[in-house]
Amino acid sequence: MDNILLLIIGLLAVAVVLFFVFRKKTPIAPPTLETKKEEIPVAEVIVPKVSWSERLTKGLEKSRSEVWGKIGQLFSSATPSLDEIEEILYTADIPTGLVQELLGKLEQEGKGKSPEEIQKLVFSFMKNKMDSIQQSIHPQVFNYDQNQKQTKVFMIVGVNGAGKTTTIGKLATKLKSQGARVIVGACDTFRAAAVDQLQVWCDRAGVDMVRAKDGADPSGVAYDTVAKAFAEGYDYCLIDTAGRLHTNQNLMDELAKTKRVMSKINESAPHEVLLVLDAITGQNALKQAQEFNKALQLTGIIFTKCDGSAKAGSAVGIVDHLKVPITYIGVGESVEDLALFDLELYLKTLVGLETP
Repeated sequence: MDNILLLIIGLLAVAVVLFFVFRKKTPIAPPTLETKKEEIPVAEVIVPKVSWSERLTKGLEKSRSEVWGKIGQLFSSATPSLDEIEEILYTADIPTGLVQELLGKLEQEGKGKSPEEIQKLVFSFMKNKMDSIQQSIHPQVFNYDQNQKQTKVFMIVGVNGAGKTTTIGKLATKLKSQGARVIVGACDTFRAAAVDQLQVWCDRAGVDMVRAKDGADPSGVAYDTVAKAFAEGYDYCLIDTAGRLHTNQNLMDELAKTKRVMSKINESAPHEVLLVLDAITGQNALKQAQEFNKALQLTGIIFTKCDGSAKAGSAVGIVDHLKVPITYIGVGESVEDLALFDLELYLKTLVGLETP
């Protein structure tokens, strides 16, 4: 009996030891709590639509506040300061002849008038200078006509840094969004970075591009692009060109050659020769425009970077002097910051009058 009792006690002891051994080796999973994640609604971010009028107002703010918006207050004061008005106009690189005409107009018609009446007088003066010239723009420069029967060729020129490549990308995007088939010729063959940048714009817009090896003849690329555009029925053919210093006659001659070879495909090509001008360059912009116009007979001007300068008003002098209209105006980096040039809206915004 004692032996049986001892055996039972021994078995119990072994069982207890084995229990603790296996309990130590086998980790016990922590209890899991089933939790239901509460779905938190994500607030919809609504980006307000910014109208072109608002973009233009913001873009011309510097020119308006530092130059054109001051004229009414200065002239309508108890002691009108023509000298001060003359100084700020010259600072904004307004041509001498235009400054003197405006001062004469103020002296003749502005005495005793309120600041707002003076601003309206300035608006009227500038509109009369530009209106007839702006009427010469062909609407197909910025409006695609689905009934158009022939490819429209645009040659885009300008000095380096004016925003030419970016402007072509924006223009291609705008025309494509209207349903047009667009092809771009990358003729700035000596700057691979410029061609790559243009390729990015074309890919983003979904338009075709013709490019050649680095250092290829720019005129040859233009010829091939225009030939392809007419053969395959594209609506628009945009020809980029190498940025040229207007002071280098050899380079300007090369541009003239590029223009000539396009006419071998179609005698009316290019239909538009558009100069991209940087507003920041002010008075120098007029000199650039004169030289490009002499070499190429410009049909229009694209005025860019008006948001970074008090010299955006120099557009008035350029149009008046060259008798060439402004087709587009740019006030920023996005596609929406390039729009057709609306003379009345531009001038009212520039001088600080209420716009629709």
